[in-house]
Amino acid sequence: MKHSNVLVRATALSLLVALSLPAHSWTRALTFEQGAVGSKAQSDGDQDFDDAAGGSYITDERVLTGSKAAKLTVTGGSTAFGEWGGIINYPELLRKGDEVWFSVNTFFPEGFNYDSTGGGGHLKFLRIHAQKSDGSNSGYNDWYMNPEASTVPHKFIYEGQQQWFEFGAPSDEVQRGRWETYEMYIKFDNVPVDQGGTAIVRVWKDGRLLREITGAETLNSSSDTSDRAHLFTYWNGAAPKTQFMYVDDIVVTSDTPSNRDASGNPMVGGASSGGGAPGVRPAAPQLNVE
Repeated sequence: MKHSNVLVRATALSLLVALSLPAHSWTRALTFEQGAVGSKAQSDGDQDFDDAAGGSYITDERVLTGSKAAKLTVTGGSTAFGEWGGIINYPELLRKGDEVWFSVNTFFPEGFNYDSTGGGGHLKFLRIHAQKSDGSNSGYNDWYMNPEASTVPHKFIYEGQQQWFEFGAPSDEVQRGRWETYEMYIKFDNVPVDQGGTAIVRVWKDGRLLREITGAETLNSSSDTSDRAHLFTYWNGAAPKTQFMYVDDIVVTSDTPSNRDASGNPMVGGASSGGGAPGVRPAAPQLNVE
C-alpha cells in the first residue's frame, strides 16, 4: 500500500511539473511563396493561411520581399467571414505565462476604404483567439482600426474583459500606397500587470511602440488557452465596397524575437519597419524545445 501511495504521488508530481512547463517555442512564417500566382492563399502548407481565406490569393502584383505576396479581396455589402483575410493556426497551444508576437506587412492601395459602419464603427484587424478548457470560445484579443480621420486611429480590447484601450496619433492611421508593418505582442494571463499579474499587450507600427497596455486581461480564466491568430476575417457592418489590399511576410511566433524596439522590447519587426533588410525572409517555421 505504501509503495502504491508513493507511486500515485510521484505520478501526480510529474503531471504537475509537466503542466507548469512553458510551451515549446514555434514560429509560423507566411511568405506565400509556395503557391502558384492566382491560386488561393490557403493550403495545407506552412506558408499560407489555414482557414477562412476564400478571398485571399497568391499574387506578384505587389510584393514586399521574395517574388510573391497575398492579395486580400472583400465583397461590398458583406461581413465577409470566410472571404476576408485568414486564420493562422498555432502548432501548439499557448497557456497562461506564454507569449505570442503577431506581425504583418500591409499595402493598402489608393482609394481603399477601411471604414466600418457597424459593430461600434471599427474594423477588426489583428486578432488573437482564446478558448476555454473545453475548446469553446473565450473571446479575442482584438486590435481594431477606427474610421479614417479619427482623433485616435486604433484601439484594443480583450472580449472577455470588455475594456477599451486606445492608441496612436492621427499620423498613425493607415497610409495608402506604401508598405507598413503592424505588430502586436500578448503575454497571456487572466490578471493584468496593473493588478499584480503578468498580462500585457504591446502594439507597434513600423517598429515604433504605440502603446504598452498594462490594464488588460488577455485570458478570461487561468485555465484558458490560445490556439490561433486571425488577420481581419470579419468586417463589422459590412464592407463599404468591393476592394482589395496586399499583405506579405506574416509572422506569428512564441519564440522571443532577436529584434528590439527603442525601449528594448523584443519584436519581430520587418523590412518596412527597420526590423530587417528588404529581401530577407523571416526564419522558416520551426518547433524548438526550450
